[in-house]
Amino acid sequence: MAKSASTKPAPTTSEWIRRGRSKIHGGGLYAARPIPKGTRVLEYVGERVTKAEAWRREQHRLAEIERGGDGCVYVFEVNKRHDLDGAVSWNTARLANHSCDGNCETDIIRGRVWIIALRDIAAGEEITYDYGFDYSEWPRHRCRCGAKKCVGYIVHRKHRWRVRRMLERAKAKQQTAARSTAKKK
Repeated sequence: MAKSASTKPAPTTSEWIRRGRSKIHGGGLYAARPIPKGTRVLEYVGERVTKAEAWRREQHRLAEIERGGDGCVYVFEVNKRHDLDGAVSWNTARLANHSCDGNCETDIIRGRVWIIALRDIAAGEEITYDYGFDYSEWPRHRCRCGAKKCVGYIVHRKHRWRVRRMLERAKAKQQTAARSTAKKK
């Protein structure tokens, strides 16, 4: 049964953030004032679902992508039994964008997901963190963060070297094929 407008939770807020347009992707979150390192900037909220339900929703999301729909991922793994689906209108934290050089990280504290400042953040700076996608997911998620060490895909930092190597090999293969084709002409 759908929730009526009167029972829908209000959007999450925090004294530390404000919403705004992002150069990275659509909407984003920005520091409303200087944020000290270690600050819990905003809680990532949503619907707590079982792993089976999260899997079902992921299959639906992938089908939507195939039809040209939104490919955004809002699910956090909370523990071995449950995930948190943040694709709800009241989850303001869903607007925080990925960056390969993020100024925040996420942490699960007593079953709650928090966005936490990794360093001091200046007022007006966009709030970003590494989404930490698995290696198997990298081809599906292009990255637009613009960081110096960005690999071009959203993938956890521990896997970026592997993606870089795969991309370098593919580029070398293309160059070899192009030279081979040019010699034949």
